[in-house]
Amino acid sequence: MTLPRDILLTGFASVSAHGPARGLPALAGPVEPGLIERWPSAGPRRAFLVPPFRPTDLVPGLKTRRMDRLSAWALLGSTLALQDAGLDAETLDRDRTAIVVGTAFGCLDLTEEFLGALATNASQAPPILFPETLANLPASHIARHFGIRGPNLTLCAGPVSGEAALLQAVSLLQAGEAERALVLAGDTLTRALFEWYEAASLLAPVCLGRTGSASPGGRRTIVPGEGLAACLLERRDIASERRARAYGRYHAGWMGSLPSTPSLDDELQRLLRQALGDAAPQGVVLVAAAASGASWMACLERPAGLRSLPGLEFGEFGGSGLLQLGVALARLPDLEHGFVVVAGPADQHVQAAAILVARPEGW
Repeated sequence: MTLPRDILLTGFASVSAHGPARGLPALAGPVEPGLIERWPSAGPRRAFLVPPFRPTDLVPGLKTRRMDRLSAWALLGSTLALQDAGLDAETLDRDRTAIVVGTAFGCLDLTEEFLGALATNASQAPPILFPETLANLPASHIARHFGIRGPNLTLCAGPVSGEAALLQAVSLLQAGEAERALVLAGDTLTRALFEWYEAASLLAPVCLGRTGSASPGGRRTIVPGEGLAACLLERRDIASERRARAYGRYHAGWMGSLPSTPSLDDELQRLLRQALGDAAPQGVVLVAAAASGASWMACLERPAGLRSLPGLEFGEFGGSGLLQLGVALARLPDLEHGFVVVAGPADQHVQAAAILVARPEGW
């Protein structure tokens, strides 16, 4: 059985407010959400939106006609991640490659269009749209495009959908169900979703042109975003055969609910010690997205020796955690410590997740 430390991350690609990119995210970019011009609103509204682009400008001949934006991004992201890993898609063992996709909301663009048509005149709703509204369509389009016949899974776990997808992919590789896995996570932001956030008083003040961070009832607020992250995981022996470059090595992961007890700090300490196992480095660097508030692990900084670094601003959506993993991996070579933990924000009683990665060699 493959051990967790034998799983390497060898390719990465992203579609974010910084635009589409092959490779790890660049560590510089805008730090403020942009003004929304995609739809009319009662006043200035802000979020992290993906700028318009054509996938064929990056991958000529890519067929994305009639696809939801999320499916088109997934097809583009998986192609770019394979390219970044230096892997020719024609050489893939299609029976031993898995596809795992995480998303909080699925293909919202066409879902809204289809439901809007039903509400207006059910007899006129175009049936061709319905299949493209299913959340597992991005993974299906990838499998069809590359002819991949291995495990194909889609997970919906809210804002930690990216972490859930990565942990599921790791388990497939550990169990010997696959030797490689394309892991993707993302969401689109639509007018209806943004307006729901606003009606529910979940938007951070900056989204409404205000200052401060308080919200009614003291609840955590968010800066919505959209985008997608795609990465390639490979077993070390498989990656070594083709002398692949590795960005990092998976070490441990955790996902669950935060306990609401006086011993929360002790519980998080225990989780971190459990994740580190026998490695016990001098310290661990924590990377968290500043747009969505401090990480739930930030309280461990002093007792556990964690040193915090802000992530890039992507906004909050189902793939933001996987994007932050790319940010962590981009910083890893320059850090004094060999471990980076990615842990996004979460309220108590809501799912939280953490992913611990290490340098690919020597740890």
